[in-house]
Amino acid sequence: MSCELDSGGRISRQRALVLILLAVLCVGCRPRHTVPPLFGTRFGVGIGDAPLTGEQLDQLGPVWYMDWSWSKPAVVGHQRLYVINCDEVEPQGLKIAAAMKASGPSWWALGNEPNDPNQDNRSPEEYARLYRAFEEWAAEAPQCGILPAGIANADWQWAEQFRQAFLERYGRYPKVDGWNIHNYILEPGLDPYDVTEFARRIEGFRLWMANIGDAGKPLFLTEFGVLYGSGCCDRPVDPPEKLQEFMIDAVEWLQQSDSVQAWAWFATYTRAYNGSLMSPAGELNDLGRLYGRLVREGAQ
Repeated sequence: MSCELDSGGRISRQRALVLILLAVLCVGCRPRHTVPPLFGTRFGVGIGDAPLTGEQLDQLGPVWYMDWSWSKPAVVGHQRLYVINCDEVEPQGLKIAAAMKASGPSWWALGNEPNDPNQDNRSPEEYARLYRAFEEWAAEAPQCGILPAGIANADWQWAEQFRQAFLERYGRYPKVDGWNIHNYILEPGLDPYDVTEFARRIEGFRLWMANIGDAGKPLFLTEFGVLYGSGCCDRPVDPPEKLQEFMIDAVEWLQQSDSVQAWAWFATYTRAYNGSLMSPAGELNDLGRLYGRLVREGAQ
């Protein structure tokens, strides 16, 4: 910008005011946010109670993963969904913000099942306050896509309560680049292997997304499977064939419906629940070999 000078070589008053205004407007300017691309595959897994190497995860094919962490070492060769624990927001905030800023284009989520008393157990109002801090970190890391926590039971009503709590506190709705759900059928009297009910809940969440203007945003299903069936939680041991059939039918529906853009089976290995794909040593079992086959078929 050229500056007009008066006869004494001074910048004109009008031009000086313009320069001052531009300087004020540029204070605190932030780079423009760009939503990162989705993972190279829609198939993912939750890495459970035993850590894995890249070679071990390779057995399942080109899957993305989450390990309910943002700070654990990366699994080489696989894309990752970073997850921040709600309890880390205040004590670890500066470190998390720095990690987000230093990362490449990536997806981040805050929390794990805030609507479940046995998990994060946060009210919509409390979660809104935590999410505001998450937004601030993301503003300095415009290459990161941000998601709310995986909402248990694909409960769109809790998601709406969170939005309204955020609106009441901050005067606007939260900034989200997509939504994030978990989907297990756990209620007494319902069949946990019922793929029709599984699909109904996801479609209900998708309808809610459309109603709030988020139809074009991705939906992440970051946990699915059948938790009870291995003898835990006062439930009998189910035949493994039932879980295999559920996996085949659920994945087929996910691929055909296109309601979900990325999904993760729970889990590679879990001591307490049903659905492990591997042994504690990272060796595929029959269910893992089945999921690996579905991954490879889905990549064709």
